[in-house]
Amino acid sequence: MYDILLVDFSRRLCGELQQILLRSKAQYTIANCVFSSPEALTALSQRDFSLVMVHTERFDTAGLWLCNDIRKKSQIPILLMGGRDHFRFVRKALTYQVNDYLPYPVSPSSLLNSLHGLRSHLETDPAHKTSSFFKTPVQLNGKPMHSSHVIRIVKDYVREHLGDEITLKKISDMLHFNCAYLGQKFKLEEKMSFNDYMLEQRMEKAQQLLSSTNLRIYEIAVEVGYKDIDWFYKKFKTYAGSSPNAYRRQKIHSA
Repeated sequence: MYDILLVDFSRRLCGELQQILLRSKAQYTIANCVFSSPEALTALSQRDFSLVMVHTERFDTAGLWLCNDIRKKSQIPILLMGGRDHFRFVRKALTYQVNDYLPYPVSPSSLLNSLHGLRSHLETDPAHKTSSFFKTPVQLNGKPMHSSHVIRIVKDYVREHLGDEITLKKISDMLHFNCAYLGQKFKLEEKMSFNDYMLEQRMEKAQQLLSSTNLRIYEIAVEVGYKDIDWFYKKFKTYAGSSPNAYRRQKIHSA
């Protein structure tokens, strides 16, 4: 059984998460629930936990500082939930070596997938002692970061900024990472290049807009980041096998 320390700044999530874990019959239980950073640090000093879950809601700064304080003393896995400014919040969380992040509201499947993804950290020591959890992360510009979480942030940024001019160089600069290294890690983990992923996301979004809205083709092109309408037509036809107009007509007739 893996004991979880839940730090719930909202003071309302403990019961909900405990029920999710009970219904799932997983090997996780909320062993203690506290509502502030001092209480969390005290709890960690008094007993051993397998991991810490921090729900920030409207208390982003307090939650991030708590992660920072924990990291000064322990490599215990940290699962962070919430955050209003998603991209900047998670980027800051990475600097504190947060192991995973879930936006709120948290679905049961997302929570369980995240916990299962942390099993490699939880099983590094059979006694599951707080002070024993350490897994060497990848090094990016001399900073310890877990590559899978960096790639998640890159993907989130692409999906949230499809209408903008996106380059891997721009994202790597924002995250203070090496661009070439980030591109290599992205291809290794996603089995496709960053540019191919960006094209896929833009074309999937374009298809969704063509089939579910009355937006004009040039409006959809702009929505997914193409200012040159001819270039959008060419990329879409190569990707979907038909022109945007033909794709829309097909979807209307098959509806």
